[in-house]
Amino acid sequence: TDWKYTNRWFARDNPIFLFRNQTFDNLFWTYVSAVPIWTAFEAVTMWLYANQFIPYVAPQEHPIYFVVMMLLVPLMRETHFYLIHRLIHWGPLYRWVHYLHHNNVDPGPVSGLAMHPVEHLLYWTGVMIHWVIPSHPIHALFHTQHAAITPAQGHAGFERVVLSDGMHVKTGDFFHYLHHKYFECNYGGDGPVNL
Repeated sequence: TDWKYTNRWFARDNPIFLFRNQTFDNLFWTYVSAVPIWTAFEAVTMWLYANQFIPYVAPQEHPIYFVVMMLLVPLMRETHFYLIHRLIHWGPLYRWVHYLHHNNVDPGPVSGLAMHPVEHLLYWTGVMIHWVIPSHPIHALFHTQHAAITPAQGHAGFERVVLSDGMHVKTGDFFHYLHHKYFECNYGGDGPVNL
């Protein structure tokens, strides 16, 4: 508990969560909503590539562009997240949609994708940039995987995890923890797009 942001643990017997349990609530929204919507966006994107409906870049023909695009995916993802996150903090969208995610005042790794289905739809639209900008299926897959995995880090609830003999790994995103605590600050991640 040395690096935990707060002394609270996941809520149990709390009526704001499905099943009155924060862990079960978060797992429900992740597996019942996030994973199917994520899968649909990936499947549609791969189908569009396979049927040549979206611009494709061959890495052997444009190796520098391929590498630069791969390096830009996290920035594109973070910019999209920031813009969508600002949008869903607008009054009506917050009350109807985003409140569900903010029930997690003390977030944990499984809170990252615990969102309303409408928020999931908006969140995964980031991959649609590859429907317009010439890219390779690897870029789109990296984009969706990045979107799926980074919320766990951003909601870890701990600054670091101790491995052994005082060695530790930085895991948390204090800025996003503050966003869950105070709501109207730090709309991005811990990268350059955090206003």
